[in-house]
Amino acid sequence: MANEPIFPNIQEAVETDENIVTEIDSYCVNCGETGITRMLLTEIPFFKQVVVISFHCDHCHFHNNELQPAQKIAAKGIRYELKVTNVKDLSRQVVKTEWAQVKIPEIDFEVKQQSGLITTVEGILDRAINGLKHTYDVSDGDEEDKAPLKLYIEKMEALKTVSQCFTIIIEDISGNSFVENLVAPEPDPQLETGNFIRTIEDDKLLGIYQSDELENNDEKDVMKNEVLQFSTNCPHCNAPCFTNMKLTRIPHFKEVIIMATNCDVCGTRTNEIKSGAGIEDKGVRITIDIENEDDLMKEVVRSDTCNIFVPQLNLKLYSTGSGRYTTVQGLSHILIENLERSNPFIDGDSSREDVRAKINDLTRKLENLIGLTIILDDPCGNSFVDGATNVERYQRTWEQNEELGINDMRTDSYTTDGKAMIPEEDEENEQK
Repeated sequence: MANEPIFPNIQEAVETDENIVTEIDSYCVNCGETGITRMLLTEIPFFKQVVVISFHCDHCHFHNNELQPAQKIAAKGIRYELKVTNVKDLSRQVVKTEWAQVKIPEIDFEVKQQSGLITTVEGILDRAINGLKHTYDVSDGDEEDKAPLKLYIEKMEALKTVSQCFTIIIEDISGNSFVENLVAPEPDPQLETGNFIRTIEDDKLLGIYQSDELENNDEKDVMKNEVLQFSTNCPHCNAPCFTNMKLTRIPHFKEVIIMATNCDVCGTRTNEIKSGAGIEDKGVRITIDIENEDDLMKEVVRSDTCNIFVPQLNLKLYSTGSGRYTTVQGLSHILIENLERSNPFIDGDSSREDVRAKINDLTRKLENLIGLTIILDDPCGNSFVDGATNVERYQRTWEQNEELGINDMRTDSYTTDGKAMIPEEDEENEQK
């Protein structure tokens, strides 16, 4: 049926007793015979759409399990840095995609682009140790030649006892990996999370790099007067649909690019906003004291670099790489969505009751914002609230400029027409 979602909810499928597993005869890489690959396309509640793949060969009993994300690639990559200080940290749940790199600096350990899986910190260590032991068993040479490898395996096994603290870093250019926060929704002092801008090489590796760009002002004028449309996939059910893009000017603000996606299959509607005027000279901090229903209806432009704070709830939402054109009430939905997305294991057997209770309590408070204060802090200065009276412009710190890449920009040696000028010292040397 055309109206049925491609990725059914796994709980609904179990309740209706539907057979949603696809079986495919596949070549066994271990013995060369034919085995069976089972594929499950499903949507994990409070997480993402995934493809669970399981292979088993009846001839040699070789088996392999793998998880691949079916969600669209995030706007930015993501980096997790976890300080493992006790045995409890080894039980933190981890979602690692095939694009993720795992590093342990203390022992110079690094793994690039293995198959995706849902595991724990201890599971990552076990997987690495088993791989090293297999290499040790099949490699040629005497015990003396293999002694360094044996010593390294002992170092890896020592990490599982956490006799000494160590750091595990997960960098994912697709932005779809996850490391569990044990004290969610409060910030985890042992876990640092940040987004980064992918390089052109990263985009090419993901297959999303496009070299077609606007080349003249005539095409830019077309963008201002027309709604552009391009094919894409629904972020919810992955069905083919269209995204509309329009360059427009918001009164008393600036030019922005609005992108909207409507899916005819599942009815999902999304909107995203990007600044069309670059980075401002100063950052902006907008404080909204929500006193009545009128305050909830105020229009908000939240850029992709804007952080949101709710002081009364000690709640912080850092920039996610996706801008929104919404209302103050809509900001509450963004905060609730982020709580669910950043804590995907609050439901099911793996959930912790104390974490679930905290998040449910925060969700109830966010559903009624009256009496609370919301602070929008945008170092790029590209956020806006209609009718806001408490607006502060501030000079960015060196760290903020470094994160935005401004410290490495040099524009003092260029004229207004974009042509490079020769510095005075170089010009004098050239004349000599």
